[in-house]
Amino acid sequence: MFILLLIATASSSEARPEFWQLFKNYYKVDASKPNGQATCKNCHSEVPQRNSYGKALEPLVNASKDNMLTIEMLKQVEGTDSDGDGWTNGDEIKQGFLPGDPTSHPTGKPSDKSGQSSPGSDSTGGSIIPTHGFHPAVVHFPIALFLFGVFLEFLGLRKKSQEFGKAALWNLIGALASIGVVAPTGVAAWLLGGHKLEGTMLIHLLLAISSILLMIGTLAARKKLGNTDRTYLAILVVAALLISATGYFGGQLVYG
Repeated sequence: MFILLLIATASSSEARPEFWQLFKNYYKVDASKPNGQATCKNCHSEVPQRNSYGKALEPLVNASKDNMLTIEMLKQVEGTDSDGDGWTNGDEIKQGFLPGDPTSHPTGKPSDKSGQSSPGSDSTGGSIIPTHGFHPAVVHFPIALFLFGVFLEFLGLRKKSQEFGKAALWNLIGALASIGVVAPTGVAAWLLGGHKLEGTMLIHLLLAISSILLMIGTLAARKKLGNTDRTYLAILVVAALLISATGYFGGQLVYG
């Protein structure tokens, strides 16, 4: 029930009709043009997943007091090329094409202003630290270690092998030790990415904290109860599910 309640709070990540209305009115979008037919897909690949143009606008909206899109925000990303097709967002939109779809653009040669990187892209903007703070790259390591440890634990029980059990333990310990790197990069991604502590970001943070605590609890239960105890195994499975959910919502922040 707690997780369902958290998921319900993520509605801010979905398409906002008022955003489309502002976009349409400001650019005087022609309903017969590709961007007029696409409506919400100007910013989204599939709701709630944002495309590259939507990701360029996201930090600007998140940084506002009321989480509302403004004409000034649209202007700020007009000179960038979010989808990397050589055409600036402004050029594509004004000619009726989709700024977040590299296959949708005018014919001919792009203007000289095109091809700049967008605020929402993976560009480092001249900094050696990207806006995601390396977090998506390093977080896969503890997730893989823990889930593989769970697999080895059950495999060892099935085959009655102590060696698999030992390997499982080292995987679980390694996963927890990796948090020393994952947690700081996660905080860096939060701050550098300009995410507000709400919606998907809030869910991801709460799940991440819960996952770390449960990883500690899992190892404590294993030491006290042994790896064949049903209570320990239940905690192990719940921890695996929680870590998977944390990774899912983290993926939404990076790709959605």
